[in-house]
Formats: sequence, C-alpha cells, structure tokens
Amino acid sequence: MKIINALACAGLSQLPEGEWTLHSRFSQAINYCRPEGTLLTLFRFGKGLGPAGILLNTRHFAACSHLTRLIKQGDVLWGQGILIRPRRVLSLTPDVAELRQDNVHVSPHLSGLCGALNQPLTAMPLFDRFTQELVRWQNGETPEWSWLIGRGPGLTPSGDDMLIGALATLYAAGVASPQRPFLPPEDQLAQLTTSVSCRYLNSARHGTFSTPVLRLLRRWQSTRSTEFAVQRLLNVGHTSGADTLLGMAMAQQGLRLRESRRMHARSGNNSHVYSGC
Repeated sequence: MKIINALACAGLSQLPEGEWTLHSRFSQAINYCRPEGTLLTLFRFGKGLGPAGILLNTRHFAACSHLTRLIKQGDVLWGQGILIRPRRVLSLTPDVAELRQDNVHVSPHLSGLCGALNQPLTAMPLFDRFTQELVRWQNGETPEWSWLIGRGPGLTPSGDDMLIGALATLYAAGVASPQRPFLPPEDQLAQLTTSVSCRYLNSARHGTFSTPVLRLLRRWQSTRSTEFAVQRLLNVGHTSGADTLLGMAMAQQGLRLRESRRMHARSGNNSHVYSGC
C-alpha cells in the first residue's frame, strides 16, 4: 500500500467514520460524500485548506485523482491501495481580537453579484439590504437570507460566499456564536443551495473557515500589510474569493455603523458635555 503523508488536515474528527464515495472532482479539490450529504475534501496545495479536509502537495494530489472510494478511520483515509495520513491537525477557527483595518478597495476584481471591488461599499448593489439583515441580527432578530443564499454563479454561489465572509468577520469580532442563529437551519439550507456550498456554510455557522480567510483576518487584527493575504483570497475560485472578501468588508462596515450609533447615543449622557453649571 502506498502511504501518503499529507501536509495537514482540519475537521476530520467531526466527520463520520466509514466509507466515503466520490462526489465531484476538480483541478484544486476532490470531494467525497456520505449518503446523508456530508462532504470531505482533498485539497491541492496552493489555494489553502478548507473545513473538513486534507491538504496534499501537487504530486500526492495527482496520485489520489483516481480514487472513487475512501474509508475514514480517525484522521486516516485509505482505499484502492493508498493510505493518507496527515502530518498535523489544524484548527480553522479565527482568533477574537479588534479588527484594526480592512482593505476591500484594492483591485478591479469582479464579484459575482456586486460588480468591481474598487468602488464604495455603500454604492454596491445589495449593500443596503445586506446591512439591513445584519442590523436585524444584531438586534436579536432572525435575519432572512433566502433572497441571497444560492444566488450567483459558481459551485459555491456568490451570495453564499458573501455570507461566509460576513460570518468570518463576526466571529473574529467576538459577536457571533453557534447559539446565535445567523443562517437558516441545515435542513432548510439544503433546499436553497448546492451540497458543496452547504458544507462551507454549515462550517461557517460553527465558526470554522478556510486558511485564506483566516490569514486575512489575522492581518486585519494587526498592523501588518494585508496586500498578500488579500491577493491569496482573491485567487480562490472564479469569484469566490472576491465575494468572500466583499462579505467580510460589508460585515465590518455594519459593525462600525452600529458602534458609531451607540457612541452617538451615549454622548448626551456624558458628564463632560453638560456640567450642570
């Protein structure tokens, strides 16, 4: 049996044991599924690692391209003469810290639904409706995203990528949690979008994201340059990276607007404004 020492894995311990069958094969990812629709992915090095998958170098990824069936035991996969074992296990949850910066207006990259990124956020299509739902969620209400989920091009539609980006920002800001519903329940979600997109949305629901997203969040939480991290995210998919970046920026804008309103509301109660003399 050929043994492949994978570069890393994430989320495998949360996936069912047993047999997985080929779902779809692409140049950068090979997806395997269970009868209930759960997905596991082999990722090719270069685009990052997503939730619930294993990262392989280019040579090992090519060696696994023929696999139509895998057996999962713990963090090890095997089948058809190949055994895959990861060198390390990564946690794909963001650190909670102040978001000191953002940088969405960086290039003429096109998003799937809102046009080029190098335009003001407030001028983009969907911005007003997106932020309205975000405000509802911040106020403790359940947002309505059925108009956005599944909308746009791609295996992970643009609207879904925007919501994943928004959740990444909210988790990094420390305001999101699995107990505070942001997305529709899993059974409803499955009726609105693709199975691959459901996997990413459900991972985001529980606070886990791809490595390109986490890398950019860490830059936003520091004073380091964001240029390389932004470009790595933009390189994901046809418009997926741009759509995710857009959702991240819109959520951060929403958080800032809410904080500015709170500061304005509190200003009239500050003793230094009126001394009583």
